[in-house]
Amino acid sequence: MSEPSGRPLPPVVWEIAAASFLIAWRAWAYGVSFLLGDWFTLLCGYWIFTALASRTRAWPLVTGLVMAGLLVRYSWRQLPLTWAVLGFGP
Repeated sequence: MSEPSGRPLPPVVWEIAAASFLIAWRAWAYGVSFLLGDWFTLLCGYWIFTALASRTRAWPLVTGLVMAGLLVRYSWRQLPLTWAVLGFGP
């Protein structure tokens, strides 16, 4: 698929379209309110950022924030289950 001028679309456009499609599919399948805490949506948003800002100095900061957010999201659900299995829960 190409633009009307006959030139192919750049890969960045395809990456943004793919990530946006996945977010839209997730919103359709689970509802928009589900997207706020969804790890998959967070990764798709990061994918869009990497496609748009691949040459910025903000890369390390944004990558660290996304990874920290994923760790907090995972720990928020997993740690109470782990503590309950190990007998540390109420």
